[in-house]
Amino acid sequence: MSLLVALGLVSLVFVAAFTWRAYTAQPGPGQSPRSAIIEAWMNIAVGFAVNFTANFALLPLVGAHLTPATNFWLGWIYTAISIARQYTIRRWFNAKLHAAAQRLAGAA
Repeated sequence: MSLLVALGLVSLVFVAAFTWRAYTAQPGPGQSPRSAIIEAWMNIAVGFAVNFTANFALLPLVGAHLTPATNFWLGWIYTAISIARQYTIRRWFNAKLHAAAQRLAGAA
């Protein structure tokens, strides 16, 4: 097994655990964790398809030639990073937005 495939498999397990945790988390202020992870997955699905296609079109222009399997695993590793990043930013933003709304409501 290559290092790329091993990293890809580790990222698959990470994303599955991360998704399960977010999907089953109790709602808090703002957007629920379930809604945030569903939104993240929709964004990731579109992004992965665009990335996969763009890699085949653009990378040969700079001398890199990927097999479909290599392209998939590279894309999946970036996807794992992206879903964690997107979910975390969304939850942070919603917490800050909720806190600001609470401060405004208290001031009124």
